[in-house]
Amino acid sequence: MPANNKTSLGLNSWVGTDKPMRSDFVQDNALLDSLMTAHFGNGAIHLSPDDRTLLTQAFTVGGYCGNGEASQVITLPFAPRIVLVFHEQMPAADYFPAGEYNENNFAIVTKLGGSSGVILIAEKLTVYQTQSAPASGGILHNFNSDTRNYIYIAFR
Repeated sequence: MPANNKTSLGLNSWVGTDKPMRSDFVQDNALLDSLMTAHFGNGAIHLSPDDRTLLTQAFTVGGYCGNGEASQVITLPFAPRIVLVFHEQMPAADYFPAGEYNENNFAIVTKLGGSSGVILIAEKLTVYQTQSAPASGGILHNFNSDTRNYIYIAFR
């Protein structure tokens, strides 16, 4: 029979004169099993197999070629929460003093909205291209220029 000593978890803590019984070990094992099951089942501190899969697929990087049209729809592999879109090898924005307008080459968009020049609805990313130089002080959206390469990073 165990002494009255218990660990902080409630396990038996025998002293040298105790004579442990099988039922003491069974009780300790049942308690440990219960505590470990609760611990490993806690989704707040441990990832489920589905969570681990999602982490390995947390984002995707892709690209598209502009077709010069006023807009183009890019179908993404999933419905992301946020997407970054940028013109390859171009600065995020350029200022053209002769026409006094800005050229926008980088955008961030979420399902709730984002930068002008791109829209995200489910897995459809719509990118826009301003067809002519904007008025003074305007913005030229440069996300679908003919034969130009663009990159996107979509996050779940």
